[in-house]
Amino acid sequence: MARDDAEALDELERQHKLGELVRRTRRAISMGRPDQAEATAAQAAELAPDTTTVEELLGDVAAAHGRQVEARGHYERALEIEPSNADAEEKYAAAVLKIGSSARLRERMEDAVDSPEEYSRFRRNPVVAAFYSAIPGLGQLYNHQYEKGLAMAAAAMLLLAWVLSKLLAYSGASLIADARNPRLDTDSARQVVEGYGPLIWTLIVLAIILYLAIWVYSIVDAYRVCTEQAAEADEFGIEAGERS
Repeated sequence: MARDDAEALDELERQHKLGELVRRTRRAISMGRPDQAEATAAQAAELAPDTTTVEELLGDVAAAHGRQVEARGHYERALEIEPSNADAEEKYAAAVLKIGSSARLRERMEDAVDSPEEYSRFRRNPVVAAFYSAIPGLGQLYNHQYEKGLAMAAAAMLLLAWVLSKLLAYSGASLIADARNPRLDTDSARQVVEGYGPLIWTLIVLAIILYLAIWVYSIVDAYRVCTEQAAEADEFGIEAGERS
């Protein structure tokens, strides 16, 4: 019985030490000290090798160093040990996405080095993109999002055309209905005016609100996308995916 108690006490001490190492490693990562984190993570690996906690920790350290392939391997090992580890699963997916993104950037960099004359520097400006979006969709076209820009421009123009046609028809009919010129068909004009009931006016208001929503979204989206494209291009000095 005494031996079992001693083993239980040793296990508690080991778990306590492991928890402290994990805490120190995560704190070092959060403070931007990846080398210190790697040292404490190595101690944790010696204390409790082949455990889901340590494998996930090693993955975090590798990710902090930018070694996404290595991090993916540790997260995968953590999931093999504990398939229900949701944190490791989420981090594994993030590592896979970063690896894919890095691979695409590396391919474009290699293409640019091999054929520099086919690539151009990033010349677009987020402020200009937002300015063009004063007409919905033009900012997206400026950002080379052609399908998105055309769809937004078409939707905005259709809404605006419908609203203007309804308002102009009502305004014209109102003028004719109140006119005293016997040559004008005032009865038909009054019928048009009377046909503008609550439903028509509600639809007109909703169409105006929807147009304004598209207009605001177009400005914000064009600025955001252009900013992201510029940041991506800055990673290797050329316009991402664009050739001259």
